[in-house]
Amino acid sequence: MERIPAIPSEVLENICRIIANTETGLTGTEIGRLLAESLMQDTDPTMTKWKRLFNAFANYQNNQKCSNNILTFLSKAMQPVRYVDNPELFQHRLLEINKRLCFVGLELSENAKYRKIDKSSTITNPLADSDKQSSTEYDIAISFAGEDREIAESIAKKLNSNGTKVFYDSYEKATLWGKDLYVHLNDVYKNKAKFCLMIISNNYRDKQWTNHERKAAQARAFSQNKEYILPLKLDDTEIPGLNETIGYVDYRQSNSDEVVNLLKDKLKE
Repeated sequence: MERIPAIPSEVLENICRIIANTETGLTGTEIGRLLAESLMQDTDPTMTKWKRLFNAFANYQNNQKCSNNILTFLSKAMQPVRYVDNPELFQHRLLEINKRLCFVGLELSENAKYRKIDKSSTITNPLADSDKQSSTEYDIAISFAGEDREIAESIAKKLNSNGTKVFYDSYEKATLWGKDLYVHLNDVYKNKAKFCLMIISNNYRDKQWTNHERKAAQARAFSQNKEYILPLKLDDTEIPGLNETIGYVDYRQSNSDEVVNLLKDKLKE
């Protein structure tokens, strides 16, 4: 097996702070188990989590002069099956880990496999050269329940008529034909639009496909530092993971013309 060079201490520390973050990181029990599975000594089990992890990693590198088992640990920690119930956390950790790994010329994929990339030397969009970066194909992706199609279609038609690139399923029949919709829609709502217009209702909360779209959109929103989900409320339904503090438009006090104008203004920001 190829020996991977040791990871610089400043990069290693940053990775440990992500993996062992107090709020979003692994538990102490998980750290201990994964260290054992990765064949690394847990040198300081009583220390704070990130220091415990850093010391174990540093001890391994000092003795073995490589980072192979550290990378094994990260791969085990990012196995997708561990995040079935929390895809937003998976996307957050993966993005933050890759922001650090790019400085040593590595990237961890969504199936927890590594590939080599060009090393980054700056903090300005360190993943910009990665072919994992997806292009934005749509200005607005509309996520809605079938029962609310009339409202979604009214908005989509008006957006489309003024040249806005909108993802609305009825406009994509040829593209969607034969596709694995689970994979394709996840990509659209996570990667392919500037904004997601989420038409919220009791119907929206209870549907399998809208929940899939919602989780993909929330993963995107979780990983970036600006707004992405634009809630349009048809009633007072609460949506899992969507904070009540997020600004929204209440359709009961509005109409499709106003929504379209607001979306056009949003795209100009």
